[in-house]
Amino acid sequence: MLGTLAAAAGAGGSADPSAMAVIGGGDAVGYASDPKHPFQEARANSWATGTNPAVRSIYTRLLAANPAVRGRAFNFGSHDATVRDLPSQVRKATLLKTKPELVLVQILGNDAACDGKDETRYADFQARVTESLEGLATALPKARILAVGDAGTLDSYIKAVSSYGLGARLTHAGKGICSIFAPKTGKVVPEHVAYLRRTIDGYNAAFAAACKSVPTCRYDGGAARRIVMKPADLAHRYESLSVQGLAKLAAIEWKVLYG
Repeated sequence: MLGTLAAAAGAGGSADPSAMAVIGGGDAVGYASDPKHPFQEARANSWATGTNPAVRSIYTRLLAANPAVRGRAFNFGSHDATVRDLPSQVRKATLLKTKPELVLVQILGNDAACDGKDETRYADFQARVTESLEGLATALPKARILAVGDAGTLDSYIKAVSSYGLGARLTHAGKGICSIFAPKTGKVVPEHVAYLRRTIDGYNAAFAAACKSVPTCRYDGGAARRIVMKPADLAHRYESLSVQGLAKLAAIEWKVLYG
């Protein structure tokens, strides 16, 4: 079943993964997606390895086709992870006794300093990601690596947050260069949005370039970034994905992997 689809997808490694892993940040661990615990990770809701049927994660989709993967979905993500945490996450994945045949990587989101100088850090970000991906590829030569970008278009995100009213907009208001909305009025600040857009584009381009340099890595081609965010896709404080949003991401990346 998966073998034919994986062959069509054109990536190296095992066609039917019997073990998988994810490394990365907040979306990988379902951060803030449980309304009862909005400031905690909810790994059952992970779009990659979660077990919540409402999400239909990559793992549960694999499990439906290949029972051998049961209990072999490893999540080394952390909601506050940055690119500097990648080496330790990679090391944990490569030291597994059961070697993953599919590794999902989504590390974007926490690296922007929003100090007006982010563009000076893209090269270093790319170098660090490249080094980690090369480490993965060397230690796990049979594994397919999928690099997943930030989820959602910026414009749809702004529209989704705005739909919740002034209170929601003020949650993201401030004078900082990455603050989308102005204090008190909650109006969109165009120059801040422009900087944020350039920054997101810059880090994602560096991420994609790092993946391109590693033969067994495949970038998702911007599939995650093209997701149109709806209000219900956002979790507490509108900074993370809800169960619905994580389910949407899982569906998109499954299509990237297997068509």
